Amino acid sequence: MQSGAAPDVVVVGGGITGTATAAFLAGAGARVVLVEREGLASGASGANSGVVQHPFDPVLAALYRETVALYRDLAAVSNAFAIGHRPAGLLYVSTSEAAARRQAALIDGSFPELGAEVVGGDALRRLEPAAGEDLWACRVDIGYPVMPGASAYAYATLAEARGAVIRSGRAATLETRGDAVVGVRVAGQLIPAGAVVAAAGPWTPALLDPSGRWAPIAARWGVVVEAELAEPPRHVLEEAGIEAVLDAGGADGGLDPAVGPDFDEVEFSLVPLPGASAVGSTFLPFEPRPDAWMERILVRAALFVPSVADAPIRGVRACARPQSADGRPLIGIVPGTRNLFVCSGHGPWGISTGPASARLVADLVLGRAPSIPAELDPARFGAL
Repeated sequence: MQSGAAPDVVVVGGGITGTATAAFLAGAGARVVLVEREGLASGASGANSGVVQHPFDPVLAALYRETVALYRDLAAVSNAFAIGHRPAGLLYVSTSEAAARRQAALIDGSFPELGAEVVGGDALRRLEPAAGEDLWACRVDIGYPVMPGASAYAYATLAEARGAVIRSGRAATLETRGDAVVGVRVAGQLIPAGAVVAAAGPWTPALLDPSGRWAPIAARWGVVVEAELAEPPRHVLEEAGIEAVLDAGGADGGLDPAVGPDFDEVEFSLVPLPGASAVGSTFLPFEPRPDAWMERILVRAALFVPSVADAPIRGVRACARPQSADGRPLIGIVPGTRNLFVCSGHGPWGISTGPASARLVADLVLGRAPSIPAELDPARFGAL
């Protein structure tokens, strides 16, 4: 961007959706400033479990497939980001054969092309030596482990190489005139812009409507333990039935205990990563003290991967997933305010669908005509 020139677009948020949006806009020739209140990937984009995962949602599946392709493009131009040529494979594990078969039936019902298969006993141990005894699993050929934060940093580097300016360490507020946004204000300084994209994760509602009346996105906190396993699993592992937690409730936190697990419970997951595997996780409606949850997470994990019990622990972290009220992201024009766009609310699917979402909102800002599913229109939650 030329020195002193006002940007065409200000992007607020330095996570995966914000950095990717900035990279796509700058790549199309737009003058872009990205504003991040803390540091790049300081939220869920940098503290997640580290797996690009199929969301098992027919509305989001295309975004997942495009995101995998976009990550391959990113890896081709970045030495700091890598994604496997093949998925590691996902094992939904359970002590119950019936639960594993239910999981496979659910997947086959909506995504038969994924070829879900049920395996147990000695066959499971041959497939995944790290698995405990007397377990059953539903295996699906998906799941790409990636280092948390790497994609956001790589997109930020790409955005800067294309001329974008990144300013971190200061919070932004919207500057409006009448029914239009005309820029953002950072540390008292106005940054005028023709358009603003809000990609601030769970803090997006506070940015768009400080009154708190418009709040379709809320934080859903996850705690992850970093365990140094001597022989990490070959697969990504998750507890069968975890999708009941991923899909339930939403921003209002209203989960009926009769139809799904309690948000206060630990749901096992494990992503094998270089150095230390990511063991989790929780889906809490309040900010936790991470070390207070570590033992519960490790005890639960050891039921499925016994070697977790003796593994050295490198650390524990928490992140606030931006969970929308209906479990799907908000991508598009913010109703009731001109020049204002949003790309947020991806919940646990940020690194799995964020880049494709960013491409859609960037195209919209640029005046193109992207095909955004109606189910993702921010207008479904009303105007500001």
